[in-house]
Amino acid sequence: MQQDGLKTFLPRTLLAKTAALFLCYWLAWNGAALFEVKPHVSALYLSAGLTTAVGMVGGWRHLPAAFLAICVVRQLDMPGPLLEGIDWGGALRQVLVYGGCGVLLRRRWQAMPARLTLADALHFVLLAFAATSVSAAATLFIPPFDTLPANELGAVFLSFWGGDFAGLLLGLPAIVLGWNRLHRSPGKGGTDADAPTAPIHGLRSPAGLIGLALGVSLLSLLLPEITQSEAKLGILVLFPVLLAGLMRGVLMGYLVAALVCAIQILAGRLLGLPVDGVLDLQLVLAMSAATALLAGAAHDDKHFEWQNANFDLLTGLANRHRFQDQLEHELMRAHRSAQPLALMYIDLDGFKAVNDRLGHHAGDLLLQQVAGRLRECVRETDTVARLGGDEFAIILPDLKELAIIDRIGHKLLARLEQPFELDGSTARISASIGVALWPRDGGTSTELVHHADRAMYEAKRLGRNRLAHRARIETAPDTAVALQRART
Repeated sequence: MQQDGLKTFLPRTLLAKTAALFLCYWLAWNGAALFEVKPHVSALYLSAGLTTAVGMVGGWRHLPAAFLAICVVRQLDMPGPLLEGIDWGGALRQVLVYGGCGVLLRRRWQAMPARLTLADALHFVLLAFAATSVSAAATLFIPPFDTLPANELGAVFLSFWGGDFAGLLLGLPAIVLGWNRLHRSPGKGGTDADAPTAPIHGLRSPAGLIGLALGVSLLSLLLPEITQSEAKLGILVLFPVLLAGLMRGVLMGYLVAALVCAIQILAGRLLGLPVDGVLDLQLVLAMSAATALLAGAAHDDKHFEWQNANFDLLTGLANRHRFQDQLEHELMRAHRSAQPLALMYIDLDGFKAVNDRLGHHAGDLLLQQVAGRLRECVRETDTVARLGGDEFAIILPDLKELAIIDRIGHKLLARLEQPFELDGSTARISASIGVALWPRDGGTSTELVHHADRAMYEAKRLGRNRLAHRARIETAPDTAVALQRART
């Protein structure tokens, strides 16, 4: 389903939003009961993450509704008359601490790019640690816990802190990732569009990472049972989570973290988790989520830097730097395989007039659409690059037959000649394309670029909207010289 289709399911009216909020709290409350590993102690208190998300997405004005939702949902699960025994203090504590935490995150979240940076991830993890510590400490002053003996306060503090910490670190990222997925607008150029599209196999593939997570999770649970030891091996699940984050980014890291957490909870319950292992379980859940966020954000930061260094931010095509590297690489392959390689140099005809008439924004839209049409006309093995302005280049390796060049070239000319729709305006352009062929027109990248550029200017001289080969440029003068010699 497309993102626009998913958006239709989002509540739009105030009543629908309120009902959705109550439903979310009901699900979070029952989810906490599902993960209960000790009477009144949940390994994963998802309501903490939900309240933080309410403050972060909606701000202070949504927190009163969250307070009412918490009170009502808890009351529905309690026996006795309606409105009797409502946990006003617990609801207020949750809204003030976690709602306030969300409000503190709101400005950073609104300014955050589509990806989660390492600085943002670290800020969130540290704030979550501080908020859960404050919340757990405040719990000790709220009935009925304010009457507990002093020797029990530490256990109560740790149980609430662990469940809230795990719920916040696992719950809030799930909400934010889903929210960004629904609301993000399509990227301008899609910087991954020209990246290698070959499927990933082995450990780096989603299947490989999930398989590793399953194996390590089950091993950490079954090995102590098999060896009859009291060793706690839950920390081993951080290994596949770390690998997933470092290799594939935040989203894959989080999915693997959620998987190992689900296995730890469900398998742990089936195996009869001892009471003294509750905090260990909570810490495994929390640290799995923190590891996924930090390692994944570090990967995404590096990937973003690589994209900026190799791809044009406007169109998503390879930039001049990547084009030069790819051309050198393809020439080395051509030497080994002895297969011809062609280089197309493309300059748009009439782009400046469109830019002057409709403005730079329309010009940017035009370049993005041109990039999309160029990709449509080439093979998967070809490289399309934007060299700057309205100049593009295409590397055509592994030419089994030279007719492929003219076939792709004329397809490009026909496609670029079709009208472009630019925010209510229609524009028409064409293209002049110059072609140089290895090894016929040059043996180095510099020679190929030079001759393809000359051929492109020859196409413009001949009337634009055409394809010119470097060899054909040389033919006319050579023929004229030969005729002159024959006459003399």
